[in-house]
Amino acid sequence: MSVRRIRPVLVLLLLLAGVRHADADIHWYKDLKEASAVAQKNNLPMFIDFWADWCGVCKIMDAEVYTDPKVIKAFEANVVGVRLHFDLQPDMAHKYNVPALPFLVWTNSYGTPLAYHRGLLEAEDLGRVLEAMPDLAEINRLDRNLQKDKNNLADLLNLGHSLRESGFYETSSTYFERALKQKAAKGDAAMRESVLFDMGQNALQIEDGKSAAATFEQSVKEFPKSSRMPDVLLGLGKAYALDDKADKARKSLNAVIADYPDSAAAAEARSLLKTL
Repeated sequence: MSVRRIRPVLVLLLLLAGVRHADADIHWYKDLKEASAVAQKNNLPMFIDFWADWCGVCKIMDAEVYTDPKVIKAFEANVVGVRLHFDLQPDMAHKYNVPALPFLVWTNSYGTPLAYHRGLLEAEDLGRVLEAMPDLAEINRLDRNLQKDKNNLADLLNLGHSLRESGFYETSSTYFERALKQKAAKGDAAMRESVLFDMGQNALQIEDGKSAAATFEQSVKEFPKSSRMPDVLLGLGKAYALDDKADKARKSLNAVIADYPDSAAAAEARSLLKTL
């Protein structure tokens, strides 16, 4: 057999084994269960890179991102790297609802998603995110509790708050939503009011104006006499502005100023009105 015919076979075997250029520098696990066991020992997050040999952007990340010294250093100190093949590990792609490649997932030590990114992520941005990953001890503890009792209201709320404090705003709201669906939550007006407010703030943080507006509107409807109303109306104004509804934004901000003129929310509303 000629060298010319052998080479494609070797290349195919390397691809099927999940071995790529950056593996010489970053240690990538190919099995999520094995990676999770390592992550659990030190309460480390996992970084999952879904890839395929036909993915052009994946090759760019191999050449320009995973070879960056700062990224390599961040992996060594802060995260357990996992590389899963989109075509050869379809069960994992389904588990994490992978829509397209590359698809990057940050998880806790047990593989519970914390954040997602679709598409190219520059080395500087990836390194900064990895370096900023929070301590996961409490998040892991609460996740373990919920694995035993997925509907525990206190643990759902506490995990939502822990994720929010760590900057995982979108994931935080998923746990808050689960908490609000629990029977015990329906009779606790103060808790519902607080959770809705936090969910609205989470949506603002990720600049999802539509979701933020819907959440703050629900809060206004359910709790019209809330002591948080100045901040709720301010949040609603910000949400409308993000959703390109300037008239509604002005109306909400003006309501803050008219009804709560001496509040901190009113001062902020006056500043925001100048930008609309």
